Amino acid sequence: ERLIPIAELPKWTHSAFKGMEKLNRIQSKMADTALKTSENILLCAPTGAGKTNVAMMTILNILGQYRKSKPSGAHDSDSDDAMDVDDGSSQTDMYDLQSFKIVYVAPMKALVQEVVKNFSKRLASYGVSVRELSGDSSLTRQQIAETQMLVTTPEKWDIVTRQGEGR
Repeated sequence: ERLIPIAELPKWTHSAFKGMEKLNRIQSKMADTALKTSENILLCAPTGAGKTNVAMMTILNILGQYRKSKPSGAHDSDSDDAMDVDDGSSQTDMYDLQSFKIVYVAPMKALVQEVVKNFSKRLASYGVSVRELSGDSSLTRQQIAETQMLVTTPEKWDIVTRQGEGR
């Protein structure tokens, strides 16, 4: 089985994997599905197996769908695909951050803060705002509107989606 080097991923995704040389076995098997498709994924693997990086690839898939890449001094192109490999030319990537929301459900409240810290750092260069939505925190409507990724627990998400307006 071949491990996929980060260098083989689309160039615009590399900043999310700083310090990594290649994907591990599970991540390499999941890379095509996570980055190229909108298929649902159920990944069951032990702690430390690399599930968070697979989740990162699915997040990058969404970002890629809202990515506008403008080569310096060139005209717009409609051929930008989430998996297009950049040729190294000077480009400015922009993301339509108001067009999507990502909800990451962490199994326990203790993991929510860890996930927020990890993804906030890794997604900062894309302009993505990551915030905690748990029993310990409350977000205003404006804060939720300005946030692209909410990290929550199953219990909090259940309350928010069942009771909606009042919470």
